[in-house]
Amino acid sequence: MMLFSFQFDNENFGVGIETPEGQFNFTQIFEIYQNAKSVKERMNFAFLQVMIELGIYTRAMIQKILSSPWVQAKMETLRLEPHFRYGVPIARPSKIIALGRNYMAHIQELQHEVPKEPLFFCKAPSALIAHEENIVIPEWLNTRVDHEAELAVIIGKPCKNVSEENAMEYVGGYTILNDVTARDLQKEDIDHGNPWFRSKSIDTFCPMGPYFVPVDEIENPQELEIELKVNGEIRQHSNTKHMIFPIPKVISTISKYMTLYPGDIIATGTPEGVSPIKENDVIEITISKLGTLRNRVIKQK
Repeated sequence: MMLFSFQFDNENFGVGIETPEGQFNFTQIFEIYQNAKSVKERMNFAFLQVMIELGIYTRAMIQKILSSPWVQAKMETLRLEPHFRYGVPIARPSKIIALGRNYMAHIQELQHEVPKEPLFFCKAPSALIAHEENIVIPEWLNTRVDHEAELAVIIGKPCKNVSEENAMEYVGGYTILNDVTARDLQKEDIDHGNPWFRSKSIDTFCPMGPYFVPVDEIENPQELEIELKVNGEIRQHSNTKHMIFPIPKVISTISKYMTLYPGDIIATGTPEGVSPIKENDVIEITISKLGTLRNRVIKQK
């Protein structure tokens, strides 16, 4: 099963769920479940991040809700019509932490040094866009812009100074992220000894989604195929098993420096094959068991 954010108009948000039977309104499903249980202190959510903060994100808990007879009796009335728009799974994380140089082949193609420990940086949450939204290259940016296909980890509960052994206990789930990068701008900053935050954080330079897949739906996140296509042509193809620093090491290292909160996003690095994108390109990233994230590139006029 996969969860997602949806929107019918500017004021109607919700959390959806996709099962083999179709797509349903999980926000309303949970309301029915609470009503049937006569819950005194009810919890309501229209956004996935709130659902995660409340701890309602595991497969076991969701299955329990879906299988209740009160919900089953009304499931067909809760089926989503196909004209909704996907939202960003996590629209307002406290931070987006991204890994650099976490696949050896990518390090080699950009001729960088191999890091001795996880190398991480930030992307601005304002750069987030959803599945089927446009990546907008600003009119002032006339240099190279690259795609970067990545597995993103969503934190499920507060996390500080955790060990590698316990790190996966703090994962809420997974999604797909495109770490769009103004490559020449990044190189310019690196050459001058400056941070490369601006090259990573331009508005719309962080497509993410379309789904949030609960942690217990993925048996081994270090065995997922990653593929990126531009206009149907494969540009990146690899597997998360090729990460230099696996997910537990990454979480443990980051949590040493800063507290991670529910909904925080960790982009785990991109494999080889990064290449320039241009106006009218359609970028599709597929990660096994997580779906396909699709965005078109436009140029700001």
